[in-house]
Amino acid sequence: MKKFFILLSVILISIFTLTSCNYKLNNTFPSRKKPNNFYYTNLLAQNLTTSSPKKCIIEESNFHDQEELGERNISDIKSMLKILKKNNFIDRPKDLPNKTSYKIIFTFNKEKLLINVYNEKYLSIYPWDGNYPMDYIDMNKIPISLNLYYLGKYIFKNY
Repeated sequence: MKKFFILLSVILISIFTLTSCNYKLNNTFPSRKKPNNFYYTNLLAQNLTTSSPKKCIIEESNFHDQEELGERNISDIKSMLKILKKNNFIDRPKDLPNKTSYKIIFTFNKEKLLINVYNEKYLSIYPWDGNYPMDYIDMNKIPISLNLYYLGKYIFKNY
């Protein structure tokens, strides 16, 4: 009888242990599938709408020179985000350059978001510590006045 209670106890403890571990594994790790291909762009747009960044820097990649962006430049970035359509968001392009031309870093109270500007055609948006792949954006149909590549060229015109 004593062996029966010990065996029953071991079985019950095993069942509860395995069940609780399985439950935690399924509910604590984020899904590896990104909800949509403009997930981080929405996050950046929400942050820019609800608050102004504590700091916004553009960095030129060849010489690693940095400039702080003013409110007018941030307003241009907001305008660019507003005109993006679903067809601007693409999978990682095969002809994406290995090196970025410019990086734009937004620092908000709770998060840090980056925009990689590769050339006049492509850019990507992602957080400093994201769980999903970057958002890739095709800038072909974006007006030159709102294309972030030309913003970088304007700011670093002496390079």
